[in-house]
Amino acid sequence: MSPSSVALITGANSGFGLATAESLARRGWRVYAGYRNPRRAGALWSLARTLPVFPIVMDVDRTPSVEKGVRQILKKEGRIDFLLNNAGFVMAGCWEDLSEKDIRAQFETNVFGILRVARAVVPVMRRQGGGRILNVGSISAFIGTPLIGAYAASKFAVNSLTEAMRMELREWGVQVAELNPGEIRTQVVANARMGQWVKNPKSAYRGITERSERWQRERFIHAAPVELFTRTVLQALSHRTMKRRYLVKFEDRVAYTMRWLLPDALWEWGLTRMFTWSRWPK
Repeated sequence: MSPSSVALITGANSGFGLATAESLARRGWRVYAGYRNPRRAGALWSLARTLPVFPIVMDVDRTPSVEKGVRQILKKEGRIDFLLNNAGFVMAGCWEDLSEKDIRAQFETNVFGILRVARAVVPVMRRQGGGRILNVGSISAFIGTPLIGAYAASKFAVNSLTEAMRMELREWGVQVAELNPGEIRTQVVANARMGQWVKNPKSAYRGITERSERWQRERFIHAAPVELFTRTVLQALSHRTMKRRYLVKFEDRVAYTMRWLLPDALWEWGLTRMFTWSRWPK
């Protein structure tokens, strides 16, 4: 792809999306950066003052918003060469503390949001004879841990739909791949939503929740810089044919490999060393 290619990034007001928008724009891309909440898009608009970054309202939970945003891009550019399906969030809470509404909201954004944007962009890429799509998954898709089971389930769904899309779209020269980052220093923890009954003093999972929250906070204190994520995106775009999956950190590659090499019993034993409160009662 030439440096003047056109990119669409969803969820670009912070974190992975904002960093990638800046990284691509500094390399000459014309970047359309989708956001949902104007009150949280200040950093994005600041970036747009100095770089070829064009903020657009795009709520991936709403089909009309997605279709309108794509039409705006096509009116100005006539093409979309790269889509980073990044919009998503973490719904925190043990399963019993999550309402059906909570779980639906998690899948609405993390899974159906990807499908809505892809449904609007893929016909464009088919007509122009090619394009690239990177879906942002997570290492959590393969490692379900306490408090983020709904998030992990949504990212496992992203893994499966990416695999199908990758095979379905090859005939038209559209490449599809997945990014599976682990802990990266972004606002993901601060922006996490809590399930309906997570903070209820009567919840049977109060102890697990508090211990899991402390564990997550400690992990993210030592998380990798977001530049590792953007470097991986650039690596994927530099490949003539994108790989099926891109793991961002060395630790992610180790965890992913061990998950599939170790028998389930041994893997679970290892997790009980990490989450000591998840052992069988004596």
